[in-house]
Amino acid sequence: MKQQKLIVKLKKASSAAQKKDYLASIKLCKEIIKKSPDTISAYKLLATNFIALKRFNEVEITLKKVIPLLSEEESYTLQHLLGCNYISQKDFNGALVILETLFNKSGDSKVLLDIALAYFELGNYEDARDVYLKLIELEPDNHQAKFNLYPILLHFKDYKNAWVCFHSRLERQEIKDQVHWFAPQWNGESLAGKNILIYPEQGIGDNLAYTACFAEAIADAKHTHIVCDNRLKSLYQHNFPTATIHSYDDVNNAQEINGELDVQILAGSLSYLYRQTEDSFSNQKALTIAGNVLEATNAKLSNKKLRIGVSWFHGRSNDGNAFSMALEELVPMLRIEGIEWVNLQFGDWEKEVKVISEQYGIQITHIESCSASGDFNQYGSLIANLDLVISSGNAALMFATRLGVKSFLFLPGFDEKIDRDSMKGLPTINNTYNFYKGPDKNWSGAVEQICNEIRAL
Repeated sequence: MKQQKLIVKLKKASSAAQKKDYLASIKLCKEIIKKSPDTISAYKLLATNFIALKRFNEVEITLKKVIPLLSEEESYTLQHLLGCNYISQKDFNGALVILETLFNKSGDSKVLLDIALAYFELGNYEDARDVYLKLIELEPDNHQAKFNLYPILLHFKDYKNAWVCFHSRLERQEIKDQVHWFAPQWNGESLAGKNILIYPEQGIGDNLAYTACFAEAIADAKHTHIVCDNRLKSLYQHNFPTATIHSYDDVNNAQEINGELDVQILAGSLSYLYRQTEDSFSNQKALTIAGNVLEATNAKLSNKKLRIGVSWFHGRSNDGNAFSMALEELVPMLRIEGIEWVNLQFGDWEKEVKVISEQYGIQITHIESCSASGDFNQYGSLIANLDLVISSGNAALMFATRLGVKSFLFLPGFDEKIDRDSMKGLPTINNTYNFYKGPDKNWSGAVEQICNEIRAL
């Protein structure tokens, strides 16, 4: 292919990829490679298109063809891409072979982020921690590495350093973009005589977790203002009656807070100031629901031996991500007799519930007035009336934890070194028991374990 025609076709392929017409770009790349098999840029673009389409086997084939055409130094970027492709395929051991060899040759610290991720996904938290610490030593301002490291440090109960790492998220652009600052940031100086604003961040489950420190901030400040999701407003008003509660939507629409403010803090940063030792977790109080609300909801439930809530996916729709499952996978558990199964799921759950009702005759109670899409004071009254909550780690799980309800948590990771009770003592998720997806990459083993636990209740 003449050089000028090749350049024109490459530009067309690149333009098609930018427009997300990946199939057209793939076709053009293949035409270029057929005529000019040493055109490295075409291979790179072809691999990028396959990644966008999640055709990971073809990514591997393409990269293995082009890497031998390059010098060792020129191939570093594509070897890194190949290692990341193995991570996408969940072949974490295969990824480590490539990525660790690459780091030893190149010394490129960017590779360490993916090495640590592979160790973490394998459940090897100790090596993941050490790699992140090495990366932070090389790049002290690597806020992504610090953010990834904080849950690992929590696992090892290194609370002070965990929250320091978590606090670094304030330098991440996505956090900066979502936060409105109405007062200077509070950094731990005395709150005596000062009015503080606690501002929400991340998902509704995260914000429920952060309420564990609210009472202490309220006690330390002259007056506290709290911004929250509309669904949480009545719950917060009940639990923090001396604070002024503002609707998130109202504040964002008005772009102001009614009331004098001296300092502001993101809700997640309270742990950075109030939870630096294990003893400090004894200060946190559970959320509560008013007695009359609890009684009204209790009357809507049955008198079966056990009442168990279920929530099986994250977000509005079940997209099959690693933390979610199909409701049908829980059928062996849902067939256990003497239990009222209660729907705690947010989003588009109706189709899955209908399927198990029609195909298996299994009924799941849904109380619309206490749903996850409505007022969390009512939703909380439903959870508080349950004996157990089984969840994939979404807001239902965190709410149950904050209400003091026993919970079983599905987790995707599995490693023989880490048994399901390994995080029982972690104060942030006390009374929660973990069940891991097995090495066969399905949930059947975890479901069987939960069935045994339920029968023993």
